[in-house]
Amino acid sequence: MLPLLEESWNRVQVALRDRVGSATFDAWLAGLRPVLLERGTVYFEAETRLAADRVRALFRTAIAEVVSKDFGTELKVEIQSEDSGRFDALEVSPQQPVIDDGNRTAHLVLKSLIPDQSHLPFSGEEPRTRLVPATLYVFHGPSGVGKTFLLRWWRGQMPLRALWFDLPELLKVFQRVHQDKRVPQLFEELAAELPLVIDEAHRIAGKPKLQAFLHQVLQAREAHGAPTILASRWHPKDVRDLEASLQSSWMAGFVAGMERPGPLGRLRYLRALEGAPSRNGRAPQIEALAQKTVGGYPELRAAWARSRGATLPKRYLELIDPRTVFHRVRDQVADRFDVCPTALCGKSQSRSVSRARKVLAKICQQQGLKGSEIGNFLGRTRAAVSYMILSLDKDLERSPELRQVVEELQ
Repeated sequence: MLPLLEESWNRVQVALRDRVGSATFDAWLAGLRPVLLERGTVYFEAETRLAADRVRALFRTAIAEVVSKDFGTELKVEIQSEDSGRFDALEVSPQQPVIDDGNRTAHLVLKSLIPDQSHLPFSGEEPRTRLVPATLYVFHGPSGVGKTFLLRWWRGQMPLRALWFDLPELLKVFQRVHQDKRVPQLFEELAAELPLVIDEAHRIAGKPKLQAFLHQVLQAREAHGAPTILASRWHPKDVRDLEASLQSSWMAGFVAGMERPGPLGRLRYLRALEGAPSRNGRAPQIEALAQKTVGGYPELRAAWARSRGATLPKRYLELIDPRTVFHRVRDQVADRFDVCPTALCGKSQSRSVSRARKVLAKICQQQGLKGSEIGNFLGRTRAAVSYMILSLDKDLERSPELRQVVEELQ
């Protein structure tokens, strides 16, 4: 489709030049380049943001008319600048979210919740005005749209600690404290005047005791105004077996959907993965891949990796070189627990080193390393790594302090 689009653009430039004048065309339109055609919309790139704004304001209608006439069907036109999103500056992960129509609302709301560093958040004067008058936020969307990544980005921007639970993890903690008759302590922890994020909230389906507990927590949190953010695969109305009062509580907050990346989001993400070659040698392949790949970010990564074959760049997701990930996490854990990095991979079984080693294994697993890879770097078997992670999970259920340390390291 891209070659066809380029051929059409070459044909209509003469008519467009006659329509707007040669001087105007050379100044503003000559640098336009078509990059995508999807769902009746042609996407162009301008050389600068100023040019994109100017063309969008003054010439979009004219471009749409001549392109539609050439194709024989009515088409819309969207203009972006080549530097929007700083494609090449994005890390492969990427470290900065790719923002497009699919997640723009969620991104803007989360950004408005980041308090100024010079003020105490959620008490007294707040320098930022929240976009919506709410304390509970529910972001829902299918798997692969970047809900968890966007929330982790937000947590990284916050000047204070945010409580973070995946729903399965919260269930295990709740079951443990219920057995130990320490539910009030967990309630106090979750109701604290700190931001609270619960990921995979839809997995609360069919768990009436946990639902009743969470409903009480949400009611208590309304008093102090610290944000509570739920990420769910489903809209609150579509979560199976959700108790009516809890569903009503969720619906009373700000509910926003997130969708799979659109054409520009896909293009930005693929350019970030590709790096500099996406602007020169492989630009046509990247643009064609953005147009034909359907799905979320995992599908985009997989399609991009297939397109590279055996020539994947060294910086691809770090996980191509798991040793880099392991060393980075090892050094962070060693610094936090005040132990020697080499001791983590040694034979020491002291309590401090053993606990730090468990945390290292857990975080490496969360970063995407396989049990066998972690075992190789630690000098342990894969079974030993599994046991360490299982043992740490039990410790996390009992210790809010340890959970806080692990959250800070993630």
